[in-house]
Amino acid sequence: MTNEIIHTLSTEWFTKNDIYQLERQEIFKKQWIYAADESEFKNIGDYINLEIAGYPFVILKKSETDFFAFHNFCLHRAAPLLTEKKGNIKQSSLTCRYHGWSYNLSGELIATPMLDINTVKQNCSAKLHEITIGKLDKLIFVNLNAENQTSFANFIAPVKKEFETANYDMNQYNVFGQMEKIANCNWKTWLDGYQECYHCSTIHPSFNRDFYLKKYKIENKENFSVHSCERKHSSETGDQQGLWLWHYPNLGLPCYENAFYTLQVNPLSVNQTKLTYKFRFKNKVTEDERVEFIKFVEKITIEDIYICELVQKNLEVGIYQKGILNPEKENGVAYFHSLVKTAVMNAKDFAYGDKTI
Repeated sequence: MTNEIIHTLSTEWFTKNDIYQLERQEIFKKQWIYAADESEFKNIGDYINLEIAGYPFVILKKSETDFFAFHNFCLHRAAPLLTEKKGNIKQSSLTCRYHGWSYNLSGELIATPMLDINTVKQNCSAKLHEITIGKLDKLIFVNLNAENQTSFANFIAPVKKEFETANYDMNQYNVFGQMEKIANCNWKTWLDGYQECYHCSTIHPSFNRDFYLKKYKIENKENFSVHSCERKHSSETGDQQGLWLWHYPNLGLPCYENAFYTLQVNPLSVNQTKLTYKFRFKNKVTEDERVEFIKFVEKITIEDIYICELVQKNLEVGIYQKGILNPEKENGVAYFHSLVKTAVMNAKDFAYGDKTI
């Protein structure tokens, strides 16, 4: 037991729109973000229309082995090029429905109706604003920052090492289903709960049934945290001890022996967050077992949404200012807060006086 005092972020971080806008620019626009799974693209020309922290973009399969990602606007007058959530570009070209400007599957401008295309290319970009892609096995990550990117290899190397150490082969698992939930809270309010299990015995009684929660531990590493807990007995979650990863800023990777899932925590506004779960299972897992596992995760999620929304309401009242973290049980929250503060408080537009909030 330690007497060290660690404070939470102050209320402004969870309620002020100007801080949220800085988080969009300084975190979500600059970090590598998990976006999709390679298996979601079956045919050449398949695309998925996505949005992360208010940044709309598209990932499409341009060949059997290559993908292309771009910001979803036409170079002409910023109309969205694709509005359907997913689909296939049948003619191997992409045409804006507003004025008919067209692009090939590499994003190159190929037609500008009633305008000389060479003149256009001399006066604006000749290609859609490309987004860099990186892959961890079948997981597709994107980086929206056109400049000063951390290489994906350097970004993902510590996580790959973690999977190798655990002898966890992600290629043994195939996508089975997806679940989306909306939580009326700040994205950090949600992730604060993910980054600790101090609340598990009171909010998640099913965890208390399966795991020795007093032995739950979190090890903070290089921009990610490793959660683990000794299991009491087997259940719908499996036989082995739990291994849950979190990667800054918004990816959860809970791993079990028969299944793992990605949890993308996507801020929609300062006080609303979309949670997207994609579940993957080994082929030997039966359909009934898959359904039961997803129901288990959904139950946990609903319990978390309930308490996080209540927390958010109290944060917005304006009485509570900041709290104190348990240095042993909430070290993951403290680490998460430190990464957010480092990213945002160094921004030139950060305008909170002594920068101590």
